[in-house]
Amino acid sequence: MLFRFKMLGVLLCYNDADILEQSLTHLLGSNHDVIVWDHGSDDETPKVLDQYGQHLLERSFVPRSVDFYGLYQAMSRHIMNKYIRKYDWVSWPDQDELLEGPDRTKPYDKWVKEIYKQGYDSIQFNNYNFWFTNADDASIKSPVERVKHYALFGDCSPRIRAWRASKTNIRVFNHNPIEGKPAPVRFNLRHYPMRSLSQMQRRLQKDRAGLQRDGSNYHYDNMAAREVSLIIDPARLHYDDGIQPLNPAPIFNWREVYGYGPQA
Repeated sequence: MLFRFKMLGVLLCYNDADILEQSLTHLLGSNHDVIVWDHGSDDETPKVLDQYGQHLLERSFVPRSVDFYGLYQAMSRHIMNKYIRKYDWVSWPDQDELLEGPDRTKPYDKWVKEIYKQGYDSIQFNNYNFWFTNADDASIKSPVERVKHYALFGDCSPRIRAWRASKTNIRVFNHNPIEGKPAPVRFNLRHYPMRSLSQMQRRLQKDRAGLQRDGSNYHYDNMAAREVSLIIDPARLHYDDGIQPLNPAPIFNWREVYGYGPQA
């Protein structure tokens, strides 16, 4: 009997419509069945999801009144109750992240299948932050094609974004470990948190305003307090040509942007 490796992609969405299409096509193109929960978006997110409706395994609307801090736990339970017996692997990036293998010699899904066959249970990712700069071509609509400057965020919280489905546990923003044997090599993710000046201002002033609780998500308040300093000279970042490996050299300290703690 031929073994069919089945992968489940998970997205929690809120007001990132400009990059959502790329996030969806990346997971779908990596042979994942995709489930999406939209946490009360009031931008173009519903329209993007409408376009992909027939390609989604599941799409649900979660009212904004539902506490953000309970979403990861609720989705974890949903996966555990409905999907872990049907799938071999779960990939759960944030909505503004694209997942890659440890290098670019193979597509992401091929790397995952290799890790699975080797008996590993989870993957931690290097967090490569991509950030808008004045070198971006504003005529390019897709932020993934437009935003090319980046640097590794080396001292961020662990990014545990993929694991063996049977090992799924209650997730804490996908930072907490998965039981079992972690892959010995880190994979890479391309994170696009700030993709233009207007998108950044909306994120800080509306979409992520007041999100801090008990020391979590403090960085949005820190950034909003010093917005002018968030304009980064492209010369301080690496450039991604889409072919060469991502450069891990510590060219930029992201703590200049995010701070070190609440009200830093």
